[in-house]
Amino acid sequence: MPSLPSSVETSHRPAGEERRRQIIAEAIRCFAARGFRGTTIRELAGAVGLTEAALYRYFPSKEALYQAIIDEKIAAPSPIAEIEQAARAGDDRAVFAGLARSFLESIESDPSFLRILLYTGLEDHALAAPFFDQRIRRLREFVAGYIERRSREGAFRAVDPKICARAFLGMVVDYQIVRHVFHQRDVYPAGPEEVAETFVTIFLNGMRAPEASRG
Repeated sequence: MPSLPSSVETSHRPAGEERRRQIIAEAIRCFAARGFRGTTIRELAGAVGLTEAALYRYFPSKEALYQAIIDEKIAAPSPIAEIEQAARAGDDRAVFAGLARSFLESIESDPSFLRILLYTGLEDHALAAPFFDQRIRRLREFVAGYIERRSREGAFRAVDPKICARAFLGMVVDYQIVRHVFHQRDVYPAGPEEVAETFVTIFLNGMRAPEASRG
């Protein structure tokens, strides 16, 4: 039987970028299950059906592969962009509901990355620092700045904006940790919309200045 043309043979092989995406996807799964330190290059290579030498052609080290995951998450659209107009208008519910929904939907679509972030804290991994600086810290500072501004305007109580920002974001993140790290999805089955509205109502009821609430 004549052999197939080389063009047909290669058409079934993943292109370089496609293979790179497969490696990153499997690496996310492996790092989420065992952390950076607990995952070996041999395991990563085996997960995508490559030898260690072949894997090194795509990523020169485990650190480079881990960094590729972080870089991909940093490049994702920021939830701040979606609610900036509402923030300028002082639409408190739209601001906090938009942020909460974005967070909840993002983690629901990729719960493995939440586990990776928790592992980085436990392992004190420096490679995750850019993600915290460019995404998490920026988001926290945005929320704190908005709360501070609304307090000056008399809409919110005079409170520590950083603590309040942490309280709001903490509600959302804790909900997802319970669902995806402690596997209690059946106990908390509500969808992102319902959860966001509940948390925002609780938060704003506590934040609004008495005069603003009566108004």
